[in-house]
Amino acid sequence: MDTLFAVVWSDAEDTVPGAGSATETPSDAGTASPARVRAEIAEAVAEPLANLGVARYVVNVRDAEVEGALIDVRVTPRRLVAAVRARVPVASAAGCADLLHALRRLGPVSAWSVTASEVLPVIESTTVAEPLPPEGVRCEGMANIAFLRRPERIPGEEWLRTWLDDHTTVAVDTQSTTGYTQHVVVRALTDDAPEIDGIVEEIFPIAAVSDLGVFFDAPGDEARMAENMRTMTASTSRFLDEGTVDAVPTGRYEMEVRRPGIRQPGRERER
Repeated sequence: MDTLFAVVWSDAEDTVPGAGSATETPSDAGTASPARVRAEIAEAVAEPLANLGVARYVVNVRDAEVEGALIDVRVTPRRLVAAVRARVPVASAAGCADLLHALRRLGPVSAWSVTASEVLPVIESTTVAEPLPPEGVRCEGMANIAFLRRPERIPGEEWLRTWLDDHTTVAVDTQSTTGYTQHVVVRALTDDAPEIDGIVEEIFPIAAVSDLGVFFDAPGDEARMAENMRTMTASTSRFLDEGTVDAVPTGRYEMEVRRPGIRQPGRERER
């Protein structure tokens, strides 16, 4: 199985995450409420994912719990509305064409075929056999999604080694992450996808939204927080330059494919 990572972008210029009204249509996804976005995604992807044999998938949206997060960096001109990740038989433009077409009901879509390395596996809130509610189940805490771009000064293999081998332990040791997944981008599946080389999803305690001490695993200890920040910055500077990273605070939701009248396929959990 391959991993598909897709992002729905907003067309709106300056929208506030979580703002919305009951009169919005799918084309207003950039300003729709997070619950509305999840519902529209669930409806749009149900048939394409079921046809691919996918039973569960993950959706990340900016929700009320992460609003106003201190770590929120946008390099990509467009604002992320939602990220959708699923294990699929073949992560190709042709193999996922119906799925990507369905997501475009909500807005512009970029997609990539990626690897998935779970350094710290996310503890799912339900078992594989346990059904999920229609709105999905939110993972505890804040899910920070980072899009990484390799600087031209670093050869590809050296960049991967520095990120995956050298930096990983530093990131885990200096932050309060409870879940940590690294995605190496294999190839873009959409023509206008931003040129990125890696994607990281880090799960933090919800207090990290507004407390840098919690974020850097040093609650109430300013000296330790400063040291962890210095260590982390020194490590990231080895393989990332300023302006090469988006860091997007989101809520992570486990979702289940629901297609009325069709028996669900085997429940393989998305990772």
